[in-house]
Amino acid sequence: MTTERNCVSFSSNDKLALCSPDGVLHVWDSKEGIEKQQFTPASHLTATFTCLSWKIRQHQKQNEEKRKRKKLKTLSEVRPFEYVALGTAVGDVLVFNSISGEITAKKSGGHVDRVNDVCWSGDGSIIYSCSNDQHIVEWDLSSPQHKSKWKADKQEVFSVAIGSNSQTLLSAGRLIKLWDLNKKELVRKFSGHASPVISLAFVDQYKEVASTDSPLDGADGLYFISAGLDDRSLSAWQIRKSKHKKTSLCSFYLGSEPTSVAVLSPKSANDPVHVLSVTQERTVAIFSHLLNGPIEKPLQANATIRVCTEEAEPLDVISASFDETSHNNGLVVNVAYGSTLKLAFEKIKLSEHSTSDIVLIRKDPTKIVISVEEDKLKLKVPSRRKEDVSSIVPGAADHIGTNKDQKRKRKKQLSIGESQLTMEERMNALSMDKSENADDSTATPCADSFAVLLSQGLQSNDRDVINQVLQHNSDSLIKNTIEQLPISYIIPLLNELTERLHGSPDKCLIFIKWLRTALSHHASYLMTLPGISSLLNELHQLMRVRTQTQGRLSKLEGKLDLIMSQVVSRKSEQVTSSSDEKALYVLEEDSSDEQDENMMEGMIESDLDDWEEFSDDERKPGHHDNTDDDFQILMDEDG
Repeated sequence: MTTERNCVSFSSNDKLALCSPDGVLHVWDSKEGIEKQQFTPASHLTATFTCLSWKIRQHQKQNEEKRKRKKLKTLSEVRPFEYVALGTAVGDVLVFNSISGEITAKKSGGHVDRVNDVCWSGDGSIIYSCSNDQHIVEWDLSSPQHKSKWKADKQEVFSVAIGSNSQTLLSAGRLIKLWDLNKKELVRKFSGHASPVISLAFVDQYKEVASTDSPLDGADGLYFISAGLDDRSLSAWQIRKSKHKKTSLCSFYLGSEPTSVAVLSPKSANDPVHVLSVTQERTVAIFSHLLNGPIEKPLQANATIRVCTEEAEPLDVISASFDETSHNNGLVVNVAYGSTLKLAFEKIKLSEHSTSDIVLIRKDPTKIVISVEEDKLKLKVPSRRKEDVSSIVPGAADHIGTNKDQKRKRKKQLSIGESQLTMEERMNALSMDKSENADDSTATPCADSFAVLLSQGLQSNDRDVINQVLQHNSDSLIKNTIEQLPISYIIPLLNELTERLHGSPDKCLIFIKWLRTALSHHASYLMTLPGISSLLNELHQLMRVRTQTQGRLSKLEGKLDLIMSQVVSRKSEQVTSSSDEKALYVLEEDSSDEQDENMMEGMIESDLDDWEEFSDDERKPGHHDNTDDDFQILMDEDG
């Protein structure tokens, strides 16, 4: 489960830290009303800020030692700092220095889920954080790793708050628990709220604590305030070593769900505690009550603060806190109102207002106020004859001739002087007419018809008609359509384009062309509208979020192009090298059948050779052939 809380807080020196929805940290100076710092982390879109906490140490001096003889004090300066601890959605804790505008520490590895709340120890050396992973982590700024970690609940832990003695810690999911920080043990448990606890705050009471006392002894008798996400009241609780009660002492009725809580602790036990809360109804509710026992009936607000415009439109109260001068000059409340893009600040002293329901009439800081002298608004029209004057009304498309009318005029002019043209000029004129007629058959609709169609679609809120017009990508058609569109439909067109820019990036390219043309052509008219700043602020924030990753994507595209070009070049080199290379030696192996045939042929040839050698030997001199002798005997007998 994820709780939605305002990631905004006032510091003790009148500075405001605000985390916008796009993951950017803004630091404002409420005295000057200007933005001092703006920090955008590299992973602001994936690891947005979820909570923050201030820790301020002013420039001061400390006594080191006394010299008994001279009775002089040697002083050493304590280095001041202004730190903001930030929790992220991925479990990291960052420490931002608002003086230098840089991140001084990044703590990782303690949580595996969203960080819901952070708080500082008294000296500013330790940070405690809670998370959806059911654990509390203790971070030491001097060490890169977390100091300790323990499981605080069976469910998500939403809030933490540390006591003034830095020995006890409150944590809350739905139940509220008190921890001994020395042993990391649970010492007390309270019933809590039915919904997630979004705020815990100790009511500091200065009491002497002996060094031998346990953390529970030091917290005995202290009060704290809690707020639930869906509860319409705040609760006050007391820590007691004996006769412990799990239920709250009293409740403060708000009338609406709280978004933030601030507590002004009393200076003495006889002074009341002051509590304020910003509600979802854009109201600041202020309570003053002396905590001295249980009360069953919910307490009502002693004062409320609202901020409205002259038209009675309520303005959003972003944050509120008690000023440091409240103990001396009466209650003073710092209020920040407006939006995350533009804030305005008020310092309200309650004693100066006669009524408890305080309503401030202020201008909306998000709207642009344009002051123009009256003399410059008067138009000086030169004297002209009536027949020489042509009136042009914004948005009227009837005075603009169509392409067909211009072509008819040109044809008429050609036909008038036709008798004076040569044969070659007449043939050229005929060819021009044929080409123009061919163009007419395939031409796209003219811009004035698109302007009429777009105005009808915007008037009837017909998305099909609007889509039919906005799907065209031609620069000239877009320009002519915007020029001929009635000026009363410019704001509806901008609203329609702003809504469509939330779609896919490929379709947004066409809408960007329409938006750019509309803003550039009607800039002078838009600057005169009082409510245009709210629309442009939303559009500017949307465009900034969409384009913040363009630089990194361009670098990635360049790297990928370089890698792909190297891969292609290597493949081409391998193909060319394999085709150009020729074998130095080629070995052909014959089959077994061919080898048998060769062996038979060799044997036959060897037999023939032997027979020829034998015949030659018989015909040598001295050799007597028996057949010849037999033939000679037969011949003699016949004779």
